[in-house]
Amino acid sequence: MINRGETHGWVWLSLAVSMVALATASRVSASSRHLMTTMNGLIVAMLLNIHLQVLHGVSVLIIWSIPFYLFWIMLYPTLLVAIVGLLISGTAIHFAPDHPVVGANWMLALSAGFVAYFAKQALKEQLQLASSDSLTGALNRRYLTSQLETRRADFVRNQRVSSLVLIDVDGLKALNDRFGHKTGDQVLKAVVDITLQRIRGSDSLFRIGGDEFALILADAKSHDALTVSNDIRRLLREHVSSDRPPFSVSFGVCCVDETASSDDWLARADEALYEAKRGGGDVARMAA
Repeated sequence: MINRGETHGWVWLSLAVSMVALATASRVSASSRHLMTTMNGLIVAMLLNIHLQVLHGVSVLIIWSIPFYLFWIMLYPTLLVAIVGLLISGTAIHFAPDHPVVGANWMLALSAGFVAYFAKQALKEQLQLASSDSLTGALNRRYLTSQLETRRADFVRNQRVSSLVLIDVDGLKALNDRFGHKTGDQVLKAVVDITLQRIRGSDSLFRIGGDEFALILADAKSHDALTVSNDIRRLLREHVSSDRPPFSVSFGVCCVDETASSDDWLARADEALYEAKRGGGDVARMAA
């Protein structure tokens, strides 16, 4: 920081807050649901620190600018936040002629801004890796558990229904044995690609086993989920290429309002899937 002769209490306080945030973040695992909150807290602390250093001595105006950072950093990309912060800084400079900004501090602010941006991108990648399946790109089973609990709680509080669809690739083991695991992997990727084309952005697809997937359809009852399941079956049949062996999928459907807990929800959908498989597969069944 460039020393302009003022007291440094506010700057040292902001540095202390940043160090506490860093120490806290170091204890949060990449798979934790608190990772995003931790990431945002770090960037808020960093931008506050930048602003205090660039506008050192304009403490009253800095206090007014803090809410902008708190809200914008949670909602928008780092670049947009930086632009807004620049506008706020310009306003503060305009109303504080007795505290001009030292030129060298702009380089400090720019460097710290780049650090904030790349740190945010790296943490986003960690969060994505922690919650997704490496082969297909679908979300993983660990993330499914938390989403089931969230959707179930949303139904209890707000009566917002969702449906769970379990999907199983029929005979994947035999397909792997006959054509090799590379072909089996291609089949799994095809299931994910076609399913993602059919569902909405508010829906979520998870890989929960070797040949098993789960699909949470927001604001969808059992009959709606059954329609989506049959659409996916049809799309998969239409997109099977001549150089790939034919395959089919089975579906088990259950609506959240038919269950007593998130575990019960998963168990009833699994029962419906079992009924579909017992009948020969290539069919969608609703929970009884």
